[in-house]
Amino acid sequence: MSMGRALQAGVILALVVALVSPFASRAASPTTALRDIWAVDDGEKIFRDNLNSSLKSGENNTVWDGRRVRLFAARNEVVAFQLILEAGGDGARQVNVTISDLTNGEARIRGSHPLPEPNSYLGVGVELFTEHYLHVTTPSYNDPEEGGFYWTAAANPRLTGWIPDALIPFSAAPGRGGAPFDIAPNTNQGIWADIYVPRTDCPAGLYTGRIVVTGEGQQVADIPLELEVLDFALPDENHYRSMIYYSTEKIAPRHGLSEGPALWPMILNYHRMAHRHRLDLIGGGTWEELQALQGTLSGAAYTRADGYQGPGEGVGNSLFSVNTYGVDFPDDEASYRAESDRWVTWFQEHAPGVEYFLYLTDEPRRDRMDWIVERAGWIHNNPGPGRELPVLVTTAPRDSLAGSVDIWCTQAGWYPRDHVQEAEARGDRVWLYAGHRPETPADMIDEYGIALRLKPWIGHRCNIPRWFTWESTHWFPNENEQPNDQPKNVFVEPVTFDPGEASGRGNGDGTLFYPGQDQVFPDQDRGYPGPLASIRLKMYRRGVQDVEYMWLAEQAGHSEEVTAMLSELLPAVMWEAGEYPSWSNRNAVYERARRQLAGLITAEPPAPAAPSAP
Repeated sequence: MSMGRALQAGVILALVVALVSPFASRAASPTTALRDIWAVDDGEKIFRDNLNSSLKSGENNTVWDGRRVRLFAARNEVVAFQLILEAGGDGARQVNVTISDLTNGEARIRGSHPLPEPNSYLGVGVELFTEHYLHVTTPSYNDPEEGGFYWTAAANPRLTGWIPDALIPFSAAPGRGGAPFDIAPNTNQGIWADIYVPRTDCPAGLYTGRIVVTGEGQQVADIPLELEVLDFALPDENHYRSMIYYSTEKIAPRHGLSEGPALWPMILNYHRMAHRHRLDLIGGGTWEELQALQGTLSGAAYTRADGYQGPGEGVGNSLFSVNTYGVDFPDDEASYRAESDRWVTWFQEHAPGVEYFLYLTDEPRRDRMDWIVERAGWIHNNPGPGRELPVLVTTAPRDSLAGSVDIWCTQAGWYPRDHVQEAEARGDRVWLYAGHRPETPADMIDEYGIALRLKPWIGHRCNIPRWFTWESTHWFPNENEQPNDQPKNVFVEPVTFDPGEASGRGNGDGTLFYPGQDQVFPDQDRGYPGPLASIRLKMYRRGVQDVEYMWLAEQAGHSEEVTAMLSELLPAVMWEAGEYPSWSNRNAVYERARRQLAGLITAEPPAPAAPSAP
């Protein structure tokens, strides 16, 4: 008898389940009215009203066997799963979840309680979040002729319904996503669990713990949790390179702050959350920002002395964008020379390992070409050190700008392989931005759960040096949106990018983060003084970590196997794409591949080929 049916039947059947079920330690209170409890991996989206998911059992659920949660991880890795709580017709009140310490002999991974302090990662092992749902009624808009987010009509997944995205820490305000929480009748409440496996003092082996669910103070379920720690560690440096923009002018009002010195400590919290997810942020690229956030480049901001433990401890961000989205220099040659000298000199002296560039202009029109050539010439012909400042423009490689642009940043659908190869042969760098099916997954809420996981996989398969996300805090419209003067209530309205029918309409476009405080919409304030992650941000992290598995396997001499795996799972991406995406939308496929990569890492390296006969 399943626990869900027993809970639905009432107290008598629940007592029976308490005796026979391997995970229910005592009878459920009838007032909790939880009809089922189950778990699923981190790459599936369980909609709020989907009470009959096929993932409750079967081959596509890699973490749940009907009675326990099972995971595996390397050291210095964050793994995650979702606990799905299904409420019956009366709903459920004052529900809470705790996860005990995970132990293996004397070794221990800290459990979920006491709850970690906001924005601190010291000693954090298990973190718990409630999943916040957004009601998507219209899929992100598709227009093959004008662009949009899906280049072909066949590529649009057309997902609608109550889709989970924002993740609210248990320490947020009760009633706003913090614990304990109520669950509406006949709905799911997903609980997201992150588990960080420390780099040190965590020997390989099986770690065990318990997941305890309570309702109105009474224990409802006690579920075994098993974590297999593998005998290797992921490196702190990332071999997939991201570039994710945030806007100080959009962040400041949500937290009730003004731009300037008072804002930088809050912006540092965004950097530290991104760093915990192995991602690099860029801001406006001003001199003030550089001085305020030097620690994010040196790594000092990511140390135990500054409240940080986890992936990338002591390692700084890998890049800095100067004057993002457009030049802030006075528009004359002398000023360009003086400013470029100042930036290059600083980086050569203080951060020689950081990749930096001048973001000259964004998506230029044809009538902007001569302007670009002239300003780039002011940089490249500078007799001082400023001539070393690389120039980035978000456009596909084109002959008219050859020699002027050092870094081309282009969209997947405008990424002709021959042009890229020509630019790279000149010594230029060619980066990618955004995501558009069927060449790559899109960044939308109404995408499958695995979408952002696959961006790093595609980046590794196609040797993309860096992948740019145009915005992560798009909580206020750009000038080209309709309307363009009203802030976005991002906890209520899923549409975050709406320039009009011709150009596409995006659910969650540009919102990898959510504001933990909201002074603009006080009824949505979560009472959490920092950023909130999205499920999409978590899945981006999962993909970056996967690339570390690939890199370690390649270092162990298994490059051919990694290449074959990528070709099999991603047979037609980027310039090879057809009308419909070529990859599987099931996360189990990529979890099995991760297990295979782990086997390659720990296996003996292949024997060298025998010398050919003379």
